[in-house]
Amino acid sequence: MTTFCISYLSVVHANDSVVRAGDNLQIGIPIVAGVISLLKEDNEGTAEWAEGVLWTGVATHTLKFAVDAERPNGNDNNSFPSGHTSAAFQGAAFLQMRYGWEYGLPAYAAASYVGYSRVHGEYHYWRDVAAGAALAVGIQYAITGMGMSARNFFITPVVTDDQFSLHASLHY
Repeated sequence: MTTFCISYLSVVHANDSVVRAGDNLQIGIPIVAGVISLLKEDNEGTAEWAEGVLWTGVATHTLKFAVDAERPNGNDNNSFPSGHTSAAFQGAAFLQMRYGWEYGLPAYAAASYVGYSRVHGEYHYWRDVAAGAALAVGIQYAITGMGMSARNFFITPVVTDDQFSLHASLHY
C-alpha cells in the first residue's frame, strides 16, 4: 500500500519512468534505512538515522536557498544541490556506515540511480548530484562515523560583572 501511494504521488510529477523511479527511490531508500534500524531494535542507530535525515534536509535546503541556481530545464532556481540525491545518499550512507557494505552497496547503487534520474530528467546538472551525494555522506559520516550529534552539543552562557559570553562545546 505504501509503495502504491508513493508511486501515485510520483506520477503526478513525472511521466518519464526513469524520473518516477528516482522520485520513489529518493523517499524509499531513507525509509528502508530507518525501518531496518527499527527492525534491528537499534535505538542508537535509529537516532543517528533520524539526525542524518534532519541535518541533511536542513543543509540541502539552506544551500538551495543560498545558491539560487537555475535548473537545466529552467523551471526554478532550486538546482544546487540535488535534494533527491542527498536524501537517497543519506539513507545509503547510514546503512553502509552502521551495518556494513552488505547493506550499503545496494543502497549506494540505488542512490546513484536517483542521481542519474535527476540528470536524465533535466532537473539537475551532474555537479548538483555530486554535491548532494557528498553533502549527505559527509553529514552522515559526522554523525555515524565520528559520533557527532546535536544531542552532544551544548551552549552555556557565561556571565560576569563586566562581560557576557557563550561557551559552546561538542562532545564526540
